Amino acid sequence: SQPTLIAIPLFTFAGFLMAESGTPKRLTRLTHAFLGGLPGGTPLVTLVACAFFTAFTGASGVTIIALGGLLYPMLLQERYSKQYSLGLITASGSLGLLFPPSLPLILYGLIAQVNIDQLFLAGVIPGIFLILIFVAYSSITGYRLKIPLSKFDPEEAVSALKESRWEIPLPFLVLVGIYSGWITVTEAAAVTVVYILFVEAFLYRDIHIIRDVPGIMKKSMILVGSILI
Repeated sequence: SQPTLIAIPLFTFAGFLMAESGTPKRLTRLTHAFLGGLPGGTPLVTLVACAFFTAFTGASGVTIIALGGLLYPMLLQERYSKQYSLGLITASGSLGLLFPPSLPLILYGLIAQVNIDQLFLAGVIPGIFLILIFVAYSSITGYRLKIPLSKFDPEEAVSALKESRWEIPLPFLVLVGIYSGWITVTEAAAVTVVYILFVEAFLYRDIHIIRDVPGIMKKSMILVGSILI
């Protein structure tokens, strides 16, 4: 009676596939190549990367596991305090819950009988507003700590773009598909899983279909069970 519920395990599985592959490293490299030279660059990288990742996994804990190990040492290396770095990573993970395809929004829409597409649109502006607040605070923090700015490297940016060329289209594929009316939220979840599985297993070859996927599926479904309960 609620076919949209199928989107929850599918999007969660897609998020876990990305977390267990090389996506966190590629996403961190890409955002750092373009945003690392700005004031508060590394915190800005943390904000964007964590928000994107949480949107697909539906749980900030997965984001902290997948990206925290990469971003936390980077923040400490640039002389940000441990408290600030931990707070930034954990808070940034929660920001992704406001962006589509947010699993809590899907669940809320089902229970409250609210149009999920409209919920997705409603979360975008508050999400961007919160990110801008975080960006302003991070820039001020970086200025106060006199964090040196790194120069923009065009070669590194192009290289990072090439490396992430198969993952960059994903959010646009989902959003354009949903809001153009071509696919429903549930169908978008299925498309996302198939796309990520193909990219990570056959193009990047970060995960093995037989050796890795069953374990990843099991871990993701444990999270889905806790969400539904």
